[in-house]
Amino acid sequence: MKIGGLYFRMLLAFVVVQLIAILTMFTLVHIGKIRPPFTQNAKERTYAAKRLVEHELAGAKAISPDLKSTLNSMLQTFASAFQGKIWVTNQYGDIVSSSFQGPVPLTGNETIDVQEKTSDGDTLYLMERNNHKNMYLVGAIPFHNDTLTIHVLHQWKMHREKVWFMEGLLLMSFIAALLLIPVSRKLARPLNALTDSAEQVARGDFSPRVNVTGSGEISVLANAFNHMAENLERIVQGSQELTANLSHELRSPLARIRISQQIIMERLESGRTDGTRKHVEKMEREIDHMDGLIDKILKLSKLDMQETPPHDDVVTVKDLIAKTVNRHQPLIDDKSMHVVQSHADVPPLHCNRDSLQIALDNVLVNAIKYSADKSTITVSTEFDGEETIIRVTNPYPPLSPEEREAIFIPFKRLGYDEQDGNGLGLAFAKKIITEHGGSMHATSQNDTFCMTLRLKA
Repeated sequence: MKIGGLYFRMLLAFVVVQLIAILTMFTLVHIGKIRPPFTQNAKERTYAAKRLVEHELAGAKAISPDLKSTLNSMLQTFASAFQGKIWVTNQYGDIVSSSFQGPVPLTGNETIDVQEKTSDGDTLYLMERNNHKNMYLVGAIPFHNDTLTIHVLHQWKMHREKVWFMEGLLLMSFIAALLLIPVSRKLARPLNALTDSAEQVARGDFSPRVNVTGSGEISVLANAFNHMAENLERIVQGSQELTANLSHELRSPLARIRISQQIIMERLESGRTDGTRKHVEKMEREIDHMDGLIDKILKLSKLDMQETPPHDDVVTVKDLIAKTVNRHQPLIDDKSMHVVQSHADVPPLHCNRDSLQIALDNVLVNAIKYSADKSTITVSTEFDGEETIIRVTNPYPPLSPEEREAIFIPFKRLGYDEQDGNGLGLAFAKKIITEHGGSMHATSQNDTFCMTLRLKA
């Protein structure tokens, strides 16, 4: 299993944090700001020693030599378990029993750091003795008319507490280090995929996308990369299509201009000027045609290259269609045509007003242009509960499914060169409708052509 640099960086950061935590805890324990659970153990030892002494003293009226010997043996055994010292004194401070031989191990010169009362009424001291920390507990034992005092003293062996504390932290660190391996691999997997995709994009392949899961920072990065790749792909494809379409569409008018130019040159060389005006006018028309063509191509390419414009306009579809029909009424009248509008109740549409107006203009102009004189065009709207549907219907010979798809291809005109145009109108309209989250398709049946636009309400 290959472990990448991400794992080692995460492990290093974790180790640094652990070292800081260990040093902090060690310092706090060493200076006595916090006390580990062994202070509770000391209290429990004192409680146990008191109960043992009380048990041995039960029923006795005085401490006989035999009873003292028994207590000494018992205390010695008990104290050896934790390497401490235990002794019992009477109300005058005389030792009546102890786990050791000799005088009391306390001199009175000890430095008391902590003093507190326990829940049993005993007193706990944390003191400095012979340059070592010691736990010293004092508790009372009732005995007839006397009150005995039990003393429990043992050295606070810091190293033992440090050992279990350090061992626990080291064990936790080891387990965490092992768990970091799958975690780092899980984090590195989308980053590796993102790196591979970025390298493909750098080589000119804009198709790779990164799978996005979850909602963390890596998912945000993946979404940003996908958005960037989509924009780059759209820009490059738009540029390539623009170059190809321009070279194709400009070839024919340029050829016609060259022919007219040659005719004019031949006539001028022979001293003739008749007919030259006609050829100059043809050249002017071709130049105007190319100028309009370039303008439309640039507008179409901008749809590929630019961000989608905001859809923050609210329009009434009926009014927008009426405005479109009125704007093209001179063209309708010129062909003695009639436009019938049929509108159902549809909700207001959230859109980019200017873009949608351009799409409707292109669809209506296409219907007018390719319909016979004195024909009737029907524009209708309806709402199916989710989408606003706009239909533009005009008479036209049947089209095959392939032809109905081809009309949306830029510069594709199905061979009808006698009509003015450049084959960009419907392609332009479909891009706009698609950018609005809608769809656009054509149907052809019984000599009737219908263009259907669907837009999300």
